Formats: sequence, structure tokens, C-alpha cells
Amino acid sequence: MVYLDADKQTYADLNVTGNVYGEQALCSLFLKAETKKGKSLMLDWIMHPLSDWEEICKRQEAIAWDFLPELPLNEEELDFIEYYLEYREQIRGANILLSCATIIDRLVRYDPNRYVVSRGVKLVFLMLHRLEKWTIAAGGNMPQLLKETADKVQELLHGSELEEVLQQTLDEKARLSNYTIDKYDYLFRCTRLLSIRELLSVVYMFDVCRTAHRVAKAKNFCFTPTMVQTMEFSVEGIVHPFVENAQKNNWEMSCGNICLFTGSNMAGKSTTLKALALAVWLAHCGLPVPVKSMICPVYEGIYTSINLPDSLRDGRSHFMAEVLRIKEVLQKAGTGKKCLVILDEMFRGTNAKDAFEASVAVNELLKEYSNCHFLISTHILEYAKAFELDPFCCFYYMEAEIKDDNFVCPHRLQKGISEARVGYWVVRKLLNMAELKK
Repeated sequence: MVYLDADKQTYADLNVTGNVYGEQALCSLFLKAETKKGKSLMLDWIMHPLSDWEEICKRQEAIAWDFLPELPLNEEELDFIEYYLEYREQIRGANILLSCATIIDRLVRYDPNRYVVSRGVKLVFLMLHRLEKWTIAAGGNMPQLLKETADKVQELLHGSELEEVLQQTLDEKARLSNYTIDKYDYLFRCTRLLSIRELLSVVYMFDVCRTAHRVAKAKNFCFTPTMVQTMEFSVEGIVHPFVENAQKNNWEMSCGNICLFTGSNMAGKSTTLKALALAVWLAHCGLPVPVKSMICPVYEGIYTSINLPDSLRDGRSHFMAEVLRIKEVLQKAGTGKKCLVILDEMFRGTNAKDAFEASVAVNELLKEYSNCHFLISTHILEYAKAFELDPFCCFYYMEAEIKDDNFVCPHRLQKGISEARVGYWVVRKLLNMAELKK
């Protein structure tokens, strides 16, 4: 598989697994699987988005399917199988004389080691039978990923000694002899251990798909955002997944490769940028997305500059950290990769004049990287207006105004450049100058 490239800063900015700010992690959306290994697999999918159109579409179609198979065993039984496979006691080949010689001893003396082996063997062959039944009952109308999975299960079950197990254990309730248990135990934990683990991985993939399907239904997410090889990029009804009662917004990359977001402080620019980045991230994981619909390029990299730290150890100011981060991102873009780049409030670490001039200079540079999309928020209106007629740029703003001496912010995204200025009002209102002088 081909994976999407992202760096440590991007993982932190998008809070993929958790950050120092205590915000809800992206992975928490879907970590509701029924099994521990299912949770681990889901985390792996979220931690490692794909940059492979075919594989992304396979995951989407499988998750969207309304007839996903039930798990063959419950969580406790699957956990026991994992414990049994890791168990290192009493692994030996089947011996009819030894099995007969120990019958009486096993009847009169409780042996915890034998319990693990006996129950583990029975649960494994139950899993084999139920996976076999699924491949027979599923038919040919499955999504591609599940078809490939069914073929894989059939190959594992019928291309080895596991086929004999299926034939000899047709009665799932039949009592197994000591010899048979020893024979199957050696097969499961030694000869065909890798095959059993592959079959377990199929079960955990079912768990991940069922979980994602359930979450998407409950939250009304889009199962199948349209992934394209072009630079076409638009969303309808997007929300940030962790904002309650969020305003749904529409957005598109209507022209060029740069989109500038303006609006007053607290209007929601940063949240909107994060919502777009998270939607792209989840789409590349093949998982459902918090939008009504979406057309998304298959990117090769996502890079963000949102919560940049300064560094006392290196003597690096916030402004220097911003400059170095932009340089780092442009070096990535310069490799020719198709990238999505999020820049939130460039050069906030310096004075307004320098910030304006530096932003204009960077914007001129970004126009050269036609293989990338740059989403940039700014409260420097002069910077946005400097490119108002530039065909490389499009513009959106977050609505906000002071009405009847109240800050009104509907969090609606509109096309154009914002003229709103509410900073002084916020300072005057919240600091209550008259009271502070008393």
C-alpha cells in the first residue's frame, strides 16, 4: 500500500491521537470496536492514511455495505484465542500412547494448562467453521475488499491441513478425544500458527468495518466521499466532528491553488481549517467523513502549521519557528508531491507591518506550487486584498459582527473577504475598562 505522508507537527495540530491541549483526539471517533485487536487495527488505519485511490475506495465500499458479517465469536472468546496462541505450555506433537496414558490423570486432577489448550482448540475450530459458513453464504455481490477477504479465507482453509479440521469437526458440539486435542493443538500453535493469525486478522477487519459503519450511521457521516486524481476539491455540509450543534458549511476550491480565510478573531477560522483537514485525513483513511458530500483529491502529503511552539532550548522565537516551518513545508511541496497545506495565521509572532509583507512574499511563492493546495487563515485584511483579483487565489470568510453591542457569530462560511473588525470591542467589553480603573 501507498501511505499519505505527514509529519509530527501535523499529527499534533490535527490531534490524531491526543495533544498537550487536552482536546478530544481524532481517533476517539472510531475507537469503539468490539475487540481489543479491532481497536488496535482501527488506530492503525487512522494513524496511517492511504495515498492509494483503489485501496481507499475498497475500504469505503466495505464500510458502507449494509450486510457486514457478524463476528464469528464474541470478544471474550477471541481474547481467549489470542491468549491460547501465545501460551507456551504443553506444545507437543500428538502421540496416541501418551494421550491414552494421561486420560485417568486428567480425569482425577485439575490441570489449568490442559484447560487452556482444550478450550483454545475448541474455540479455534469454531472460528474456522463460522468463517467457512460466511464465505459460502456471502455470495458474489460483496464489495471488492470483502470478496478478496472471502477468497483469502477459502485459500487458508482449503489449502492446508485446516481443511481436515473442518471435515472432522462438523459436529461443533461433539466431544474431542485427548489425542485429537493434542493433534489440533500442535497444528494451531505450531504448524499453522501464521494461518490462524491471518484468519484472526480477517475477524478484526470485520470488527473495524462494522464499527465505522455503526458510527457513521449514528453521526450521519458520509460513507463514500468521492476521491479523485485531479485537483478538484469541494465539500458540502462540513462540520468539525467534535463541535456540538455545529453550523454546516459548504466550501470549494473554486480557482487557483490558494484559498485565503478571513474573519475576525473568534469567528471560527481555525476550527474551519481543522474541520477541512480532518475531513481530508479521514477520507484518506477510507473512513466515513463528517460531511454531507465531498470531492477530494488523493493527496500524497498533508502538512499543517497551526499550533507551533517556540523553543527556549534552541533560542528560537515563535516567529523563527513559523519561518522554519514554512520552509520545511515548501521543501516537501518542492518534491512534486500533491499536498494539502494548512497555514493558520501566518507570522502572528511579529509586528503587523512585517507580518503583512512576509505574508505577501510567501503567497507569491506558493503560486508556483500548482501541485498543492494551500489553505491559509489570516486576520490581516490588507494581505487578502492584495490578491483579491489574483486568479491563483480564492477567498472565504467567517461571518461575525457587533449588533446591539453584542458579538454575533453564526459560524457561517461565505465567499469573499471579511471587513469585520471586532478586536477593540472584545477588549473593551471583556476587560471592562471603567471597572478596572476603580
